Amino acid sequence: MEKMEDKKLRALFWRIDYTGALVDGGVSTTVRSLIKEILKEGHDVFYFSGSRAKLPSNVKIYYFPFNRFYRNFPEIFALNYNFRSFKFAKKVLPQIQPINFIYHPVHDFNFSAGMLKREYGIPLFLQADGVQYWIKRNWGKLYFSKLVLWAEEILWALSDKIFTFSTQLKNLLIEFGAPGEKICINPCGFDPEIFHPQIDARGLKESLGLEGKFIIGFSGTFELYHGISFLAKSIKMVVRRIPQAVFLFVGDGSFRAQLDEIVKQDNVQKNTIITGFLPFEEVPKYLSICDVLVSPGINNPDGTEFFNSPIKNFEYMGLKKPILATAVGQQKEIFKDRWNALLVEEKNPEAIAEAIWELYRNPELAQTIATNAYQDGIAKHTWSHRAKTLLDAYFSLIKK
Repeated sequence: MEKMEDKKLRALFWRIDYTGALVDGGVSTTVRSLIKEILKEGHDVFYFSGSRAKLPSNVKIYYFPFNRFYRNFPEIFALNYNFRSFKFAKKVLPQIQPINFIYHPVHDFNFSAGMLKREYGIPLFLQADGVQYWIKRNWGKLYFSKLVLWAEEILWALSDKIFTFSTQLKNLLIEFGAPGEKICINPCGFDPEIFHPQIDARGLKESLGLEGKFIIGFSGTFELYHGISFLAKSIKMVVRRIPQAVFLFVGDGSFRAQLDEIVKQDNVQKNTIITGFLPFEEVPKYLSICDVLVSPGINNPDGTEFFNSPIKNFEYMGLKKPILATAVGQQKEIFKDRWNALLVEEKNPEAIAEAIWELYRNPELAQTIATNAYQDGIAKHTWSHRAKTLLDAYFSLIKK
């Protein structure tokens, strides 16, 4: 008799983000990686999206374009987009049924996945990267606060499982009314086929003029919570001790101007390279040439604990590089000081600089940290582990 876990599933990934599902960045990497692992297990995936997506060729993609005019008035037209995308899905779903579950990364003002759940009774799994009400209030602009929270409350109520990245984020979700019994912590991860120690990037190092340099790397968006300004302020202190040090910033974001200003004020332009956003497939090469990789995240200004699960942390592990991280949120849970990372106080450029100096002058410690981080990553933190958590949740649900 066939075991339930051997059953071939048909998963629907619903990425009808109101202003268009981004094709790069954290959410896209998470979704793309989960899909890849689910396909490896022999299941089928169907993908509904508001933007073109970079996905395997055997994923059936249904593209429902958003009106670019909506970007200028993102809250005003939110209700309309929900109903239009739901109407679109109703035309397509009969062609691809049966669907075993819907996986939906939550986006502000979007409750259309809940409408699908209510109409068809298909189990609904949410990916909650944050509380959208909190994010809009603290990191953006919010005009219709009751509407954005109402949309989230609909999804929370209709969902069967809420996947979130960290204990800190679970606590925040519960604080705003999400049912705790539905929440499952499923952090970010990495793909060991993409991020691994054998990447050959010698040509890149030469082309950037970095041969013989001691390279300190960072990847990600330049946003407040990533603590990019504190890393920038450490550059001049590091260069005093390690003149051949070069800081390689892979990414971009709203704090780019502040980063540029710090580098200029401290006169460390020759010791700094900022790549801007790179295609995802280029990122591993750039990180692989680094001698130290840094994750300088900080707690939020309103006192909320750092609740992110930076993908960079797990990708760093996969590259088998020594890691330096601030002791905030999930980072102090996945990293143990002097075992698989050096942990330092947040918002402290001096502590960052001192830790870099220690890794530079103690290559044995650096190698130990890199090896332990790599082994830990392979054992616990690949996207395969995260996909298994998702699929196990489905099988547990239908056994009830």
